[in-house]
Amino acid sequence: MRIFFNTFFKVLAILSAISVFIVILIAINLKFTKQSYNNNFDFYSGNVESNELIALINLKGPIISDPIGIYKLGNIGRTSSIYPSLIKKYLQELKTKKIKGIIISIDSPGGSVSATNNIYNIIENFKKNNKIPIYFHSKNLLASGAYWISLSADKIFANYGTLIGSIGVKGPDWIYYNSPSALSTGLLGTSIESKKGIELFSNTAGESKDLFNPFRAPTNKEVEHLQKIVNSIYIDFINLVSSKRKIETDILINEIGAMIYNSKSAKKHNLIDGEKDINETIRLMEKDLEILNSKIISNNNNVNLINFKSFLKIVFNDNFLEKQSNVKKQFCENFRNQLSVVAISYYTSKC
Repeated sequence: MRIFFNTFFKVLAILSAISVFIVILIAINLKFTKQSYNNNFDFYSGNVESNELIALINLKGPIISDPIGIYKLGNIGRTSSIYPSLIKKYLQELKTKKIKGIIISIDSPGGSVSATNNIYNIIENFKKNNKIPIYFHSKNLLASGAYWISLSADKIFANYGTLIGSIGVKGPDWIYYNSPSALSTGLLGTSIESKKGIELFSNTAGESKDLFNPFRAPTNKEVEHLQKIVNSIYIDFINLVSSKRKIETDILINEIGAMIYNSKSAKKHNLIDGEKDINETIRLMEKDLEILNSKIISNNNNVNLINFKSFLKIVFNDNFLEKQSNVKKQFCENFRNQLSVVAISYYTSKC
């Protein structure tokens, strides 16, 4: 009996210790998560006592409609993707802080058309409704959809050597396997062999309902239809750049094209307003606003707070890394299968 009670109390003590540990983790998580969601901006530079506030919003990663998979864990999405609800949250908070001006520092290869246009409209409407000047800045990459978003700014600046441009639209990929005989998936990816072909049976109703079927070639009508969709969005993109940057559409289409430019070439083509690092951009905004003693606040973009549920998944789920890899595959597949304004280099380096 004594052995039983000794064992019982030892197990009870261990379980109690684990319970206390979990309670502490929950308390810490609730405290920091609440702080993170209610106060995303901290002191960055300048006079900490000043009431002349300028906000610096750091954004990094591809532009998506909503976080998926690993991007939903805690606040990890903040440093890995850009999406409309995140921008709304930042701007709504800044609206309550009596901000004099906003600088958005963005490094992004672009992303989906719908998310890009949505974010552009969010920033454009915020600027008009609140009469707050907004400058954009990039340290490394301001391409495609990211450049589209930056057109909502009053001025655009970039570090020396930043890659800028890629004013174009990418349609979904249609990969056609011509008479495949075998498909296999291994460690090195998908392997396809082709001899006499394999039979495919699918039930669809409506012409071209099986669009992007990899086992049949597209018809001329389908190719032309898809091209019209891409061209329509491209014209909208071109007209927006022309209107905002005062560049003739003929020059955009025939000279600038969808190429990537360095900061010097981008300035020459009037795609940006100049080469400046982030501190120089801040000082310029202070000068334009006639502020002598400002306080710069910045979002907690470098802090990755993981909520308790995410913590348990990471610690106790052996398949976490495998799931993370699958999420990346899904993420890249989504970009391949939708209309996007994203730099092609993103596919080769990340997907």
